[in-house]
Amino acid sequence: MGRRVFIGKEIKVGEWNFLEEIPEKREEQVKLCPVCSTEILEGSLIFECPYCGNIMHKRCVGPWLKSHGICPICKRPLSQGSQASEGG
Repeated sequence: MGRRVFIGKEIKVGEWNFLEEIPEKREEQVKLCPVCSTEILEGSLIFECPYCGNIMHKRCVGPWLKSHGICPICKRPLSQGSQASEGG
């Protein structure tokens, strides 16, 4: 006979507070592509998801967008218009 597992009251570790100020971003902060994990250099062709705001190399995310039509990070569907508006 298997062991029984009892689940007690849910314990909250932390809570989100969307009204709190976001610390200012430092200009020297390095931006990394979440697809290939390399630095996004100034002047690189990029894609920015209109929903989650993640910035990725266009070369990394382009084939994914063509085959799946969703953001690889937040999984929200992207219209042809938002895919066409990839940064450059």
